[in-house]
Amino acid sequence: MAWKSVPLGEVVSVSIETVEIDPTAAYQMAGVYSFGRGLFRREPLSGAETSYKRFHKLSEGMIVLSQLKAWEGAIALVDKRHADCFLSTQFPTFRCDSVSADSEFIAWFLRLPSVWERLRQGARGMGARRDTVSPTKFLELEIPLPSLDEQHAIAQRLNYVEAHLQERATVLQALERETRAMLQNAFNKIVEGADYRPLGEVAPLVRRPVEVELDGEYPELGVRSFGKGTFHKPVLTGADVGNKRLFEIHDGDLLFNIVFAWEGAIAVPGEKDHQRVGSHRFLTCVPEPELATATFLRYYLLSPEGLHKIGTASPGGAGRNRTLGIKKAEQITVPVPSLEAQLGFDKLCALADEIQTIRAETAKEADALLPAMLHQIFEQQSSASAAPAGKTGNVVSLPVPSGRSEVDSRFKEAVLVAAIIKAFHEEGGQPLGNFRLQKAVYFARRFLGETVLDGEYLRKAAGPYNPTMRYSGGIKVALDKNWITPASGKYGPGHSPGAAIGEAQSWMDKYNFTQAAAWVRDKFKFKQKDIWELLATIDYAMLALSHQGTNPTSQAVLSYIDQDPEWHPKIAKLGLTEPAIQNAMVELESLFPAAIGAK
Repeated sequence: MAWKSVPLGEVVSVSIETVEIDPTAAYQMAGVYSFGRGLFRREPLSGAETSYKRFHKLSEGMIVLSQLKAWEGAIALVDKRHADCFLSTQFPTFRCDSVSADSEFIAWFLRLPSVWERLRQGARGMGARRDTVSPTKFLELEIPLPSLDEQHAIAQRLNYVEAHLQERATVLQALERETRAMLQNAFNKIVEGADYRPLGEVAPLVRRPVEVELDGEYPELGVRSFGKGTFHKPVLTGADVGNKRLFEIHDGDLLFNIVFAWEGAIAVPGEKDHQRVGSHRFLTCVPEPELATATFLRYYLLSPEGLHKIGTASPGGAGRNRTLGIKKAEQITVPVPSLEAQLGFDKLCALADEIQTIRAETAKEADALLPAMLHQIFEQQSSASAAPAGKTGNVVSLPVPSGRSEVDSRFKEAVLVAAIIKAFHEEGGQPLGNFRLQKAVYFARRFLGETVLDGEYLRKAAGPYNPTMRYSGGIKVALDKNWITPASGKYGPGHSPGAAIGEAQSWMDKYNFTQAAAWVRDKFKFKQKDIWELLATIDYAMLALSHQGTNPTSQAVLSYIDQDPEWHPKIAKLGLTEPAIQNAMVELESLFPAAIGAK
């Protein structure tokens, strides 16, 4: 059914319950978080402690507006937990007309950053921190409004996704806490009674000077404080290096940034860090293989006892002037339990790191999922095909995924390949590798409404793979036409736009491939390769099961992958469990909402 665009004031009105303040009474105060994060409770306030004459009382179902911070998302729907709380008169309250609007649907709309920006533009004041949003400006907001039943359904779906994301986050946080506690208990046991020896004996300093050439390239490595590991800095040229001394860093070193070691800038580089470089401020110590492991030593040095010793060995003034002295570092004593015990502890550390990585990736994906769903529902779907304005306002229709732009020939596939290469090149200028190009074409075809790709794509180790695309299909045709060209960048080999890319533009527009390519780029550009593979694999399995007449539940998807000889290793590689698959399915539902109904 078509959506119509109406002023918020047509379905929401001011509804304020004012309470005169009694100096002898206590009031449970509330506050409104910015960025759409809802309400929170403040400390109770005595009526005698405030200069206000009256408060606004909250009740369930109200919408609360912070006039001071609405432009940065300080708007909330009152739930049961915050009913009967109080706010100052700077927080007007509103109610929805239940005949035409669902309050939860309205509240989700008000969590759109684009809505906050519109409020900011309409705010009055002198400078951002003094801008205020009046109730009148708030009610002038245009809102896309489907039928009441559809509003209910959308709100329930978003509530479901948010609840499950919060549940998963809580479970993973608890698991990480338990793992860290287990790790600390294990460490305490193995160091009990252990001998302490100078770090210089256990893990002596090893320098690997780099000979700098003017036309050379030198990828730098950094170390985060507070034990948060390494990170990659931009590649330096020989001219950038100048007279600075560089030293090579290897996988498995015990690495210190001497300027920030006192606040935990200590790490063990991994395979991806191998042979990167650091300045003279980076110390690389190599544990004697019969005495200690780098992971165990890092854990100790990041403990309160270890950091105290690092701090003592870092003379200097307050804050950033403290520097770990090389001689003093070598004299720091560290526990040296049996090597067998250390190796066992390293395995526990790897498990804890894996859990932390999973939680971080889950949190990252969860943080992106709801905004993506809101954008799709309120900004893409509701504005896809607006009709001319009439007496009843602008009427907009939801887009219907269909096969109208189906990639049903090698030529069309070549046009899509060219559109994707062009879109990604416009974003960062780097070539797009074959792995991501294969997946990007798959995702673009799904965006265009295709649901029979499981018959065209093969189940390969890297996920759904279309072999003809490279040797006789879209990639080959696009290369032959010089729409794309092989290229190599800092991330390795791939493809960039060719000299004749302009010839393909009219075809991209004709087939609506420009939009599809931009969608894939914007949705996936910041996702790691494993996430590309995970989502494509789960989506493919769901399609295949659906076409077989099997309900694609998370259990069915896991069984499908487990029973396929080519895909079975993915269970370990991608950490596939029913909860992980369910999480991916929630995201896929936001990406391709009309594709598959059941989970």
